[in-house]
Amino acid sequence: MSKPPTPRSSVKTQEVKGVPTPPGTNPHPPDASGSSIEMVIEAEVGRTINGRYEVTRVIGEGGMGVVYEAYDRQVDRNVAIKLVRSESLADRKFITRFRREMEVTTQLRHPSTIRVFEHGETETGRPYMVMELLQGESLADLMERGRVPEKLALQYARQIAESLSEAHEHGIFHRDLKPDNIFIETVGVSKVVKVLDFGIAGGLDASRLTQAGEVFGTPQYMSPEQCNGQALDHRTDIYSLGCILFEMLEGKPPFSAESPMATMLKHVRSKLPLPRHSSRPSIELLQKALRKDRTKRIQTCGRFAELIGQCIGAVRAKQEGDTGPAQPLAKPAETTGRNKARSDGRLHITTGPTTIGEMPQRPMSSWIVPVGGGLFLVLALGLGAKSFLGDGDAEPVKEAPTEVRKLPSNRAYVKTNVKGASVLLDGVLQCQTPCYINVPLGDQKKHEIKVRKEGFVEVMQMWQPKSPSESMPLLPDLRPVASGER
Repeated sequence: MSKPPTPRSSVKTQEVKGVPTPPGTNPHPPDASGSSIEMVIEAEVGRTINGRYEVTRVIGEGGMGVVYEAYDRQVDRNVAIKLVRSESLADRKFITRFRREMEVTTQLRHPSTIRVFEHGETETGRPYMVMELLQGESLADLMERGRVPEKLALQYARQIAESLSEAHEHGIFHRDLKPDNIFIETVGVSKVVKVLDFGIAGGLDASRLTQAGEVFGTPQYMSPEQCNGQALDHRTDIYSLGCILFEMLEGKPPFSAESPMATMLKHVRSKLPLPRHSSRPSIELLQKALRKDRTKRIQTCGRFAELIGQCIGAVRAKQEGDTGPAQPLAKPAETTGRNKARSDGRLHITTGPTTIGEMPQRPMSSWIVPVGGGLFLVLALGLGAKSFLGDGDAEPVKEAPTEVRKLPSNRAYVKTNVKGASVLLDGVLQCQTPCYINVPLGDQKKHEIKVRKEGFVEVMQMWQPKSPSESMPLLPDLRPVASGER
């Protein structure tokens, strides 16, 4: 059953067909009818921009900019072009923000961030930005049809977190993250998440664009500090992503009210509603991401992505446990100490002070085996301990030793000055840059990370991560092979 559309009114920034309207502007000026504006927009169709981009149709429009589909004659491909309206050139603040979006987005290379191929100005001085043309639908459109299955919602959220992690590494934070700015692209049979619209992205070099006390964002996804008009940092995006994940899992945002101001007040004062359609690990994740005090929130998007991966593993393990063959039963026994069966039918497992996770409880004999009068807890083989402790998205390798499979990992981001370099971990090819690799933790070993590309001198780094959130040391730049080194 589809849910009724959730109103997503914006503060200072409005959305018209997916393109933001700058603050203080009216998409339809009093002296211009809707039909006359439409005629001006459609008049661009069939024209060629800078002798290269042939405009074919309108994709979306806002008060001061229009997005068109166009054919790139030089590269022989279809692209999307965001073009500023000629009548908007007088708004210097908007033009500054538009140019900042062009500069910001061209720095980002993560597969889940929309790619910008080129930017410039038309013969008449109108700024434009050429982007990849996406096929699919926005996350907002997807959620209009109802809740997103938990594992899929977590997979989407992890891609978003990884995209934001790269932006944050560049000192950039989005500030207006919402389902309308997230696109689910269909690539063959795969779904790839794309984060769009860094038009009001913030950072240390963006403070000049925002006046003190000025509020941007969409109320359902604004952090408490954003609602209060305080100075923002990257943790505002973590809260907004938490709101989006909550809505994907529960079918509605965590906070919503009759008016934008009432919604913002809830973000500041109201207690987070208890999710009703999420597993225990996902609930705990949401509670960490949506803490009102940003110093107690998840602190980085890299860590957020790591925790999401653990939740994916827990969901997969539960699904495999529910559908796998029945395990032989032993005589039920009562647990003692910290490993207790709860009244809600779940078994809470701890080692020392740190909670590893919670698993669906089968009859207690499935999990507890009496040995010499003592109770020893065992995990059913079909669940795969790596799903709880390591990278939740990676399938266990059957031939790997048991002690290797149980190791947690550090999901490290590898970026090089040359795109498409091969990354090897302990001699095994992992991926091509920029990408993520999973480096084992707790094995007391330094792991060899090599990066190589034909025509360049190979670089190598030894690393023994101490925690899942530790950043990998920077790799030396790849330099071209000199003639004497060939």
